[in-house]
Amino acid sequence: MDSFSSSFNSFLNHFRASANSFLSQFEPLALLLAPLLTLLVARFLQSFLSVIHEKGLKATFLGFFMSFIKLIPGVKSYVDAEKQKVVDKLHSGSKSIREKWRTDLPTTGLGVGVIDEMKDEKSKDVDWQGKCSGTVYIGGSESEGHFSLINEACSMFAHTNPLHLDVFKSVARFEAEVVAMTAALLGSKEKASGGQVCGNMTSGGTESILLAVKTSRDYMKMKKGITKPEMIIAESAHSAYDKAAQYFNIKLRRVPVDKEFQADVKAIRQHINRNTILIVGSAPGFPHGIIDPIEELGKLAYSYGVCFHVDLCLGGFVLPFAHKLGYPIPSFDFTVMGVTSISVDVHKYGLAPKGTSVVLYRDHDIRKHSYLHHSSTCASC
Repeated sequence: MDSFSSSFNSFLNHFRASANSFLSQFEPLALLLAPLLTLLVARFLQSFLSVIHEKGLKATFLGFFMSFIKLIPGVKSYVDAEKQKVVDKLHSGSKSIREKWRTDLPTTGLGVGVIDEMKDEKSKDVDWQGKCSGTVYIGGSESEGHFSLINEACSMFAHTNPLHLDVFKSVARFEAEVVAMTAALLGSKEKASGGQVCGNMTSGGTESILLAVKTSRDYMKMKKGITKPEMIIAESAHSAYDKAAQYFNIKLRRVPVDKEFQADVKAIRQHINRNTILIVGSAPGFPHGIIDPIEELGKLAYSYGVCFHVDLCLGGFVLPFAHKLGYPIPSFDFTVMGVTSISVDVHKYGLAPKGTSVVLYRDHDIRKHSYLHHSSTCASC
């Protein structure tokens, strides 16, 4: 033991002498700054590699190139000037129209004449019937047929407040029926779904997506303790996921689509890490009308134990019927293993009035994380 201790001390003394001899040739200030500079360089490289991992090599270098170009004298001011021209053009186009708009409450009531005024303004709208794909999904005249039926139904419940279910029991019933019927279209009664599919009505596809993302975040925090959540989507996914990422402090990773314009399963797999809470598939995606490989994405999500949301806002009331008609539609609903939530817009091909969508969850254990539990004196806000 004494022999080992003596040898170790001899080694330390020799190492100290060698190190001091080597460092004596440098200035003290250089020795002080070297570790700091090394740390800064390492930090820069870490950030740079992180950006490359997140955005890809091509996008990263393109971003750096554009930033460098703007450093050239005159370039940034030219770009800013061109941007301002666009803004000024947009403002000038609507300025004359806005001059006639009311900006203060009228001193006296407008009376029934306001209805005629509203009708007159409405008559100046674009003739959109059957001409605005992706804007209005119901055809025909607003004064007859399905349109007329919807208008009458809406007028019956325009005054209701669904927050008070004990008062407006009819609204609670009808909403529950819409959710149940939508869920049935998407596999809730199939054994593979687990038999617990549930959900809520929302004001549109964006809110349905926001709720699904928020729910997934809180569910995965409870399940895995994830406090720095990330989600992975294809470049073809809806911009509502960008909004959700900003709202709920989630790191968003966008991956390129493959040559068929589908979500690239391999690329998504490469981005999954310990902070991943959610991956997304669209059926179909809005830009191309292409259905992502939902079954493959479901298996991927299930194998990694992360949530998987299927965006059926556009196809939710088309694909189930196309499948029944015998078209070769790949699986897209809760019969797919790994799917934890689905968003469906009833106001698209469900032919309901604007402002109606449904978000569905595989089971109650997931859905409970969509709620905020808080005792409040302002329940009617």
